[in-house]
Amino acid sequence: MRGSFQVSRLAWDVVRQRHGIEEQHHVLHITTPEVRPEDYPALERRAFDELARAGLAWGTTVDGALLDTMSLLARPPLELHGWVGYHNRVSVGAVAAVDGRAGAVLAVLDDEAVHVHAIEPTKLVDAMIGLLPAVPPGRGHSRTVPLDAYRATLSADAAARDAESGWLEGGQSDRLETELSAVMRLVRQPRRGGGRIYAAARDRLGRRRKSQYPVTYIDTESGRWAMWQQPSQNGQLWVTIAPATPQLFRSQLESLLATVHF
Repeated sequence: MRGSFQVSRLAWDVVRQRHGIEEQHHVLHITTPEVRPEDYPALERRAFDELARAGLAWGTTVDGALLDTMSLLARPPLELHGWVGYHNRVSVGAVAAVDGRAGAVLAVLDDEAVHVHAIEPTKLVDAMIGLLPAVPPGRGHSRTVPLDAYRATLSADAAARDAESGWLEGGQSDRLETELSAVMRLVRQPRRGGGRIYAAARDRLGRRRKSQYPVTYIDTESGRWAMWQQPSQNGQLWVTIAPATPQLFRSQLESLLATVHF
């Protein structure tokens, strides 16, 4: 894989269409603006001029490393993908993918371009974590509550949002009520940023398995919090929110990858 490079959204899509790479990763999906057929050659020339300046094309001949990268990102054998929200309200899509041999890339899509970096095949988790802005772990304790109770609380009437006003009436245990109150205080803090990350893998037949639930993070005034869902032995889903220490966040992403292996 080539080291690092960036390609405008236009040039990326022109190359993709010209070389018949029909499938796109949903996180990296790009659509070329509609143009009249007679105007498309000029659009192509603009794209290939850009690629030539970057050393990625000679005329209309495209660097093989770029084509290999595009093909890998369309159907990765193993990947982490998701969205990262920065504190300036800008968000990007990202895919960290391994080709099943010795190559791996991190691709980041913003409003202007696709930014591609070669990475170590064993460093998918590091690559995704490296995209997150530096934020200390949240101050507080880990909390785990039933997912259905959490969702019911989120959708409660706005007039009853105060944890002391009785929005948890209806037979909740004292401990669950306390846990839910603490969770809601956390998720209602003003947010500076956040995102979610999934894992996926394909078998040799191309069948794709995606993690059922993401690992989510939220950056608040009290620091970064990680959230994830997991089933109990009886199948009930629980949601956990915990201070996102580097060790915990790494562990959760590694666990996410483990769930998709064939």
